[in-house]
Amino acid sequence: MKRSITMIFAFICTSFMYSQNQAITKKDLVDSWEIMSAMVVESAKAMPADDFNYSPGEPIRNFANQLNHTTKSNIGLGSMIFGKMPSFKMPNPQNPPQEKKAVVDILEKSFEYFKENIEALSDESLSETISWGRQGSGIKITRLKGILIVFSHLQREHGKTMMYLRAKGIKPPAAGSWKF
Repeated sequence: MKRSITMIFAFICTSFMYSQNQAITKKDLVDSWEIMSAMVVESAKAMPADDFNYSPGEPIRNFANQLNHTTKSNIGLGSMIFGKMPSFKMPNPQNPPQEKKAVVDILEKSFEYFKENIEALSDESLSETISWGRQGSGIKITRLKGILIVFSHLQREHGKTMMYLRAKGIKPPAAGSWKF
């Protein structure tokens, strides 16, 4: 019996140590965010300016608005995660930019906003609980879970962006993900 208890204790300690060594850190998040944001910005820049109004069909948003959706998500979800809005001027949500230069500019700013806020965190703050969803929803998640939701959303939306490029005969830049 004593031997079984010792083995169970050793297993639990080893499992705990392993899980601690596999934790996602702030550096993992920053490094991976840089890879993913570069992937999206390169894709945005690959589309010719004349094709920013391209839509594969109704009711699918045009290319500019696909990127505007990513920008809006980075900022909106980021404000829930980090508790603050960016310092730069936000575009009018009723009339988002449609010109390539303006769309790419605000997209890049949204990625920088998100990255700067990840960099300002500590590894310990990743496990803090934050409010999530629409105001008054009562949903609580960890800050890390919120960040991972944004990462997942970004990759899903970028998959759509790649389809726009392919439909126009443009080879998308290489996809990127987590840095290990």
